[in-house]
Amino acid sequence: MFKKNVERIRDSLVVVWTITAKDIIDALRHRLVISLIIMGSIMLVLPRLLPYIFEQPALILPVFTTGETQLVDRLQEDPALSVLQVRSEEEFRLALCSSLYPLVGLRIPANFDQVLAAGGPMEFQGATCWNRRFQVGGLKGKLEALLSQSLDRPVTLQLDRNFVYSPSQGVFLISMAAVNLVVVILMIGFVLVPNLFFEEKQTRTLQALLVSPANISQVVTGKVFAGLFYILVTAAVMFAISWMDVVHWGVVVVFVAAGGIFSVAVGLVLGSFYEKPQDTAGLMTVLSVVLIGAILVKMIGMKSPPLVEGILPWVPSVALAELCRSVFTESVPQALIASNVGIILVVSLVLYALVVWKIRRSDR
Repeated sequence: MFKKNVERIRDSLVVVWTITAKDIIDALRHRLVISLIIMGSIMLVLPRLLPYIFEQPALILPVFTTGETQLVDRLQEDPALSVLQVRSEEEFRLALCSSLYPLVGLRIPANFDQVLAAGGPMEFQGATCWNRRFQVGGLKGKLEALLSQSLDRPVTLQLDRNFVYSPSQGVFLISMAAVNLVVVILMIGFVLVPNLFFEEKQTRTLQALLVSPANISQVVTGKVFAGLFYILVTAAVMFAISWMDVVHWGVVVVFVAAGGIFSVAVGLVLGSFYEKPQDTAGLMTVLSVVLIGAILVKMIGMKSPPLVEGILPWVPSVALAELCRSVFTESVPQALIASNVGIILVVSLVLYALVVWKIRRSDR
């Protein structure tokens, strides 16, 4: 009995692999998949190129002070420095992490003026954003020289592992990276998976599969794995570009898995309920506008009616965007991760059930 079960499982895996491999090869003919990957990569790369295109007019120096100090006035006299005084940790993190250029900030203690009046060498505690940690090495010496000149004494800047992390909201580049990642992963599933179905319907391959040793579960599983394969490839390319920004790689895995499961589920519904790509054009447009629009409304913090505000957290694309944004921030509330993953999985399971029901009806 045990041997028969093992053979049955092995045969089922062979069938699933055969369907998956066929779909992966068939998908290579879809240039749209490659176009989406290239487009998403360009959207991530472009902001990183701006500092090389536009020269920074002056060295921006965020200074976090908890009281009044002569330092700010003395530094503002230096034309090579553009001093940005902030009064809270949140403002300090936002200043360091939202700039296009790599920045080093200074933390100034409340008793700084007394230390300055005592004379002698000075030591500053510097800080930089996590995602700029490999870009500020050259700034340390330059900033030490400028500070030494402004204060007329030797200055040492301590930067070793003094990182701050992006706040959960307010950093435009992080928000746009999250939106871009979610949109591209969703579009891979929405576009690729239905086209795999449409091609099989047009060539009558789907009917042949359903009368072959393959059963409905194996056919659907093969489509799922083929879609997930290309979503993994897409995610690998895009996170390879954004690797310096990533704080939590474990959340990356959760985000890619959840995004893949949901986007493939939507693609399977479109492919199983419709016969031709033209039939899905209108629905795809509405679906994309709703899902992507919900992300933008949530990310921007746009004021909406109470009903919309209550619905937004339950939209799977918004849950995915929240997961993706957690990848780049220091704090990752476990309850938030669990609730977002739960929303995505529940909606996805409903969609997969619809696909199985539809194909079983078609097979009668």
